[in-house]
Amino acid sequence: MLDQCTITRPGGVVTDPETGDVTNSATEVYAGKCKVQSKDAATSSPEAGEAQFTVVSRQVHIPANAADVRDGDVVTLTASRLNAFTVGKQYRVSGFTPDTFDTAARLPVKEIL
Repeated sequence: MLDQCTITRPGGVVTDPETGDVTNSATEVYAGKCKVQSKDAATSSPEAGEAQFTVVSRQVHIPANAADVRDGDVVTLTASRLNAFTVGKQYRVSGFTPDTFDTAARLPVKEIL
């Protein structure tokens, strides 16, 4: 795993009592090595109305048992040795189910645009 990422769990809305600024709180559940890859070799091209778009299934892998990741957690890529264009991308975990003999936690994700 050559990339680095953080995984955060969204919390509630927090208002700064002095400035009135409203922000979303989040708790970091993981920071460390990871990799992003396509889950399936095939893509799909569904149509919605007159719009056509491409859907690519992706996974983010982290070491097995590295964190208690849950659906809704947000993965942010913080460094990449091979593809600088991925740094800063964010993905939301959706449909993760850990298995007994996992060699890595393979997190199904959807990119946050």
